[in-house]
Amino acid sequence: MHEYKISNADIMLDCDPTEDDLIDAIEGNRKYVPCLYALNKIDEITMEELDILDKIPHYVPCSAHKEWNLDGLVETMWEYLDLIRIYTKPKV
Repeated sequence: MHEYKISNADIMLDCDPTEDDLIDAIEGNRKYVPCLYALNKIDEITMEELDILDKIPHYVPCSAHKEWNLDGLVETMWEYLDLIRIYTKPKV
């Protein structure tokens, strides 16, 4: 706490945080976004292997070489980052 120039404070914790959690709470300048796994080269695996990968949370299967599901990857990234697109002029 001395490093953050907090010399006279009572700190009460309702959980068991790690050192990083405590630093993040004090600094308040970090924002965490959900992880998204982009699994590339799905054109080289079998359907059985793809079914096994389907059990992984937060993933998008794609193939950059054959351009499979790249649009799905972009849509999922927009959704996970909670982005919106604003147009200043009407679309032509």
